[in-house]
Parts: sequence; C-alpha cells; structure tokens
Amino acid sequence: MRFFFRKKTFFFESKEKSVTTLNIHRIIIQLTLMSDNIIIYNASAGSGKTYQLALNYLKLLNKIYKKGEFNLKNLLAITFTNKASFEMKERIISFLKEIYQQTEKGKIKTYETGISREKAEILLEEIFLNYDSFQIKTIDSFLLNLYRALSYELGIPTDFQIKTYLEESLIEKALNKLFEEAKKIEGLLNFLENFVDHLLANEEKLRIDIKNKLVRDLEKIFQKITYKKEFLNILEVYQENKVEKILLDFDKKEISQDSKDYYLILYTFLKKKLEEVFNREKILFIGIWKETLSQSLTLFPEFIPWIYVKLGNLEGIIMDEFQDTDRVQWEAILPIVEDVLSRNKVFVCACDPKQSIFQWKGGDPFILVEFMQKFSSYPIKVEVLGKNYRSAVDIVKFNNLFFSYISKNLELKKELLEELVFGKEKIEVKEKILTNVLKDFDWNFENVIQEAVNDFRGEVRCKFLKIEEDLEGKSPKEKVKELIKKEILDILRDLKQKKDLDDIAILVRKNEDITELSSFLISEGFKVIGSSFLKIKESPLINTFFSLLKFLNYSEDEIALAGFLSGELFESSLNILKKYCEFKLIGSNLSLVDFVKKEYPSFWENYIEDIFSAKKYLSFYELCQYIVKKFRLEEKKSKELAYLYKFLSIILEFTFKGGDLEEFLEYWEKYSEDELEMPKDKSAIKILTIHLAKGLEFNHVILPLFWEEKSYTSDLGLVFYNGNIYKGRKEDLPNEGKIGWYLEKAKTKLELFNLLYVGFTRAVKTLYILIPEIEKTKDFSRFEVTRIFNKIYSFLKDETQNFPL
Repeated sequence: MRFFFRKKTFFFESKEKSVTTLNIHRIIIQLTLMSDNIIIYNASAGSGKTYQLALNYLKLLNKIYKKGEFNLKNLLAITFTNKASFEMKERIISFLKEIYQQTEKGKIKTYETGISREKAEILLEEIFLNYDSFQIKTIDSFLLNLYRALSYELGIPTDFQIKTYLEESLIEKALNKLFEEAKKIEGLLNFLENFVDHLLANEEKLRIDIKNKLVRDLEKIFQKITYKKEFLNILEVYQENKVEKILLDFDKKEISQDSKDYYLILYTFLKKKLEEVFNREKILFIGIWKETLSQSLTLFPEFIPWIYVKLGNLEGIIMDEFQDTDRVQWEAILPIVEDVLSRNKVFVCACDPKQSIFQWKGGDPFILVEFMQKFSSYPIKVEVLGKNYRSAVDIVKFNNLFFSYISKNLELKKELLEELVFGKEKIEVKEKILTNVLKDFDWNFENVIQEAVNDFRGEVRCKFLKIEEDLEGKSPKEKVKELIKKEILDILRDLKQKKDLDDIAILVRKNEDITELSSFLISEGFKVIGSSFLKIKESPLINTFFSLLKFLNYSEDEIALAGFLSGELFESSLNILKKYCEFKLIGSNLSLVDFVKKEYPSFWENYIEDIFSAKKYLSFYELCQYIVKKFRLEEKKSKELAYLYKFLSIILEFTFKGGDLEEFLEYWEKYSEDELEMPKDKSAIKILTIHLAKGLEFNHVILPLFWEEKSYTSDLGLVFYNGNIYKGRKEDLPNEGKIGWYLEKAKTKLELFNLLYVGFTRAVKTLYILIPEIEKTKDFSRFEVTRIFNKIYSFLKDETQNFPL
C-alpha cells in the first residue's frame, strides 16, 4: 500500500499483524489525512471507486470524532445520481457493521480507517439516530438544500417547487401573457406573427407543433445558460429596452435570415413572463436557480458563514463522478470548497475523464484541470486505482489492448480524429485544432491499463455481420437492423439453452432503439425490461392517444383534437390540419370541430362519432382497447408497442381502483414517471441506453455498434470560444470562431470513444460486440462508431494472434 506525505513517498508492507505494526499503520494513516488537503482518485471502470470513497468518509469521520465535536453534518459526500448516493450510504454502514462484528474484512477496515469495534458501534448508533444528518447527497440535492437554506437572504419564498424541465402549461401561460402584452407594444405583435410564419416555412411538414418546438428551443437556451457563461454576454444585447428599439425598426426579411435573432428576442420577453408565472405559482426552474445560487455565493462570500450555521460546519467534502459536474454546479460549490481548504480541511474526489458521457448535459471533465491549477499550492495526492474488480480476465485484457492501442498509436489516433472532426474539409487552422483535440484525447485515456482481480477468464466475442441480399424491399439501414435483431435472438436462444439467461443487458445508443428491440423480443417470447418504458410520456403515440382521450372527455377541446390529428394515426390527419389553417388564413370563423364535421363527414362519422358511441356502453379500459383496434395501432405503430402496452397496463391498474376517464386525465397530468422503477427481475432482458447503464454491471452484455449520429450543428447558431461568442454560419466565421466551432464539434466526437469505453466495461462474464459490415455510402455516412471500431480492429489484427476477438 502506498502513502503520500507532501513530496515524500512512504511504503508500508506487513506480513504480521503485531501491535507495533498496527500502531505504525494508524500513525501513517493519520499523517496522510493531515498532509493531503486534496486527494484525487483516477478511477477507471470497476476499480473500486465507491469502496475508496467510503473508506475516506470513515477516515474523516474518525478524525472528526476524535476532536470531540462530533456531528454527521460536518462531513459532506456528493454523488451524481440517487442510486450512487444510496450505494455509498449502504457501503459505509456495511463497513461499520463489519468493523463492529470484527469479521476478517472488518479487521482489515479497522487497520485502514483507525476505527475500533467500540467506536464503530457509536458511529452506527449516531447514523441511525440522526439519519437526516447523514449528508450523502446528489449535487443538485445539496445545492437545492443550500438554496432553501438561503431563501431569506436571497429574497425567495421558502415553499417553492423545483421544475427540472419547462412544462407545456407554464410555456402556455407565459405565451398568453406575452400575446396580451403584444397588443400594447408597437412591433411586438408583428414580430410574433412573422416568427410563426418563419417556423412554418422551415418545417418539412406543416404540423400543429409550434408550441413544442418553442419549448425545445427555449430549453436549449436555458441549458446553455447552465454551463456557458459567455452566453450571458450576448443576451445583454437583447435586454428589453434594446429589443423594443429593434422591434420598432422591425424588418421581416432582415431578421428572417437569422433565426437566432428570433429566439433571442423571444427569449428576452418570454423569460420575463416565465418569471412572473414562476413567482405567482411558487416555482423555480432548474435552469435558473443554480445560476442564481452560483452568482450569489461568488459575489457575496459572506453567505458562507450562514451556510455553516444552517447546514453544519464542514470538516471535509467528498465528491464522486467529478467529470460529470457542470460548470454552474461547480461554481456554486467552489466557494465552499475554497473555504474548507483555507481552514486546512480535506477535499476528496473521484474522476475518470474517459467515462465522461454527459457533456451534452453540461458535464465538463476539464474542470478538474482548472481545479488542480487553481489549488496547486496545496498538497495534492493523485492516486490511480489500477485494479478491476468487476470484469473477467479476457474482458479486462480486451479493453486494455483496445484503448491503450489507440492512445499509443499516433498515426491511428490522428487519422481517426481528423476524419471525425474535419471529414474531407480543408481549413487553414486544422493543425492547431488537431493539436488541441489530440491533447484532450490523451488526457482522457491517460490511465487505461488495469489488472484483473477476478480469476475467471470470461469471453469477448466480436461478431462481424454481413448484410444479407435476400431482404428485398428493405432499405440498407433496415437490412442491418434486421440482421442485428437476428443475431441478438441467436445469442439469447443460445444462452437460454445453456440456462444462463440471468442478468443480460443489451446496450443501445437511443431510446427509440429500446422501443423497437423491446417490441421485437417480446414478440419472440422473451421477458424484457426497457428503460424507455419509464419515459412513456415522451412517446408520440401515447401523447396522441392521450389527446384523443381528452377530446372524448370534452368534445369542445380543440387543442386536444388538434393534438390527436397531428399524431398521424391515419393518412389524412395532417391534411385536415393543413386545410383548416388555409381556411383560417382566409378569414373563416369555423371551429376545428365544426370544420372537420363539415369538410370531412366520412372521417367524423366512421371514427369520431363511432368512438363517442362506444364510450356510452364500454368501460374506460375497454374503450381504450376499442381505440387500439379501431386505428389498428398494433399494426401501424409496431415500433411503439412497448409504450402502448405499458400505457394500457397503467390504465388497467387505474380502473381496478375504480377510476374513470375524467379522473384518469387528471391523474395523468400529475403522473410522475419517477413512480416507475426498473424492476429487479434478473431473468428479464434489460435493454437500456449506455448513458443509463453507466455505473451498472451485468453478467452478459450485448452491444450492437450501429449508432447513427446526428450531423453536428452549433445550437442556435452560436459558437463559444476563448471567452467570446460568435454568430453565423461556419463558413462565414473568423478563424477564432472556426476554431471554436471545430473544438465544440470535437468534444462530441471524443465522447464517442468514451461511450465505447463505458459500454465495453459493463460486462462481468461475456461481452458480445456486434459490428455490421457497412459500406462507405451515403446511407451509412453517419454511422461513425462502426467505422471507428473497424479501423481499430484492422490495425490490431496483427497484434492479437494470441487473444480471441
């Protein structure tokens, strides 16, 4: 075991557990704790990170206890997810129980933590009696507690609700307020009308989905605020007093060429209206409150003593998954970290840049570099956790070989990154950008090699799938999907024959892949648990179904009818809406309901009236089944069957409790998908995205490498680089702007390697990698991960003769 004290390194090896040796061991532990203000664990997948953090928690707890002013609130541990928070609490309590029982493991932990059997009993009792003070929380949970604690100082109500996303109802209320105000502001109504025209002109199909588009785009702006500080600078241009002047000189042609102006002007007005709605309804939107807290703690450090009065005087902070922390979260907690270190206390964190797969949510692994530079005057201990306690020997070997080979082979690495970032483009600043990208890649994958602890070999199977020519009438992509389904089915049948179906996971890139695979495997007789079942409110089919139910409950609800018609449950539905819009433009006063009755009588009678008639004699659940059959949903929406069946099961359960249609509509509006938990049925096949699989492990992992990536575009046409913001098309940007554009793109491409690493390291016994043999054609141009793997594999061929791939 290696211990660091300032710049010297101490080695301690013990074969006999003598009293003298134990005392020396404990002294060294205490010296370590006192000397290293900052401890950073570089924790690869399966390296025992939670174990180490739990040990550090107990060491610090023991240190606090010795001072005689013991309080659980004095120690804070921060995690990224609720699951991780629960696991760390469970691990800490388990360690204390082992120490108290003095098992073999417990004796070792006594040596490692300095906690005796008697002290373990006291600490366990303290935890159970004061569990609310056991501060192991997600970062957002901690910051929210902080925000509530400072509500008086910040001038906010104490009984607010937190919203993690902009609900449609809130947007509607804010938009209604905005349209009311438009009648009083010259130019604003004209702007809003032209904005709607702009949206319709840029849609491939006319859809009554403008409101949802606004929600999505406004959400993007709020997300940018949470981790792009430069974004605030450009918004200053669009403050209300300046926007009103812009509106007075409103030029439809000039603004319509630059849609971001529409969004930034709209954002300025809508944000004010949203805040009015939030204040009235005592709501806080997560995109705003963290920024407010961050600014308050940075600008007013005098808040820090109040934090300690209300939340406890911190003696140490432990932080998990540092690479997933976003900039606003970090800036909110940084003043507290600074204060802790200034008082010669301890900050411990675990980080693994190669598992950074949440950059799209603002996660920034490079905050760690800034942190180490900022606090370089403090004693810092960086420890690489080099063992793998999760995976079989051959899986560890495979990952060592695969990722270290890319990292060490400059020619391969450069070729891959150049193709991903630039394609065939030639630009002047390419070398400068590529140098930065290579540097970031090397930092991500600096520590890849692990030593396998398990003694079973396991297996890695790379299956290259050749597209079959006999699948006539299908597109190349559909042929590949059919091929992957067939291969997955063969693997599952083989495992079933071996009676080894326990704990299998299929990892995919997107939620829609989950739905399609789930429906397929269910039809083949397998029990399936898909993580997207927990997201049924995002299903277009379910939203369309729900709109129809709302209309059936109140036949004058035109918004519900429009929502139903926009769902394309039958071919002419969008055409009905298009015709209705044309009627409204020429001044028709017909309501949508009357319009459909008059212009489409056959549709109204055969579908709408028929369902209304059925409603009179069918139970609520039977009515839903009738709708499914009426619109042939199982046939038409086969890719969304998993959502449909889950929705119907919720309705059935609701009707068992005596609920009717009207009660269900109210229930569904308030329904939280958090009420649904992933069942812990080991015999069911788990299908989930790699993002959701992070931190989990499975005996068998099937990973189809057929990920279609979106073409990179900068959100709302804004580029952030070196403290500045640039606007415009990539081709029109100055060199600095182009560098920023390509570096932002490079981040998304580097994350593909991180996704591969996370996917490959979930397996305990067997890892199946399915690689379709795709051609370099337009059909497969965006399947970059498939090409990455094939290229690396071809380079590795000569060096893997003794290793099965």
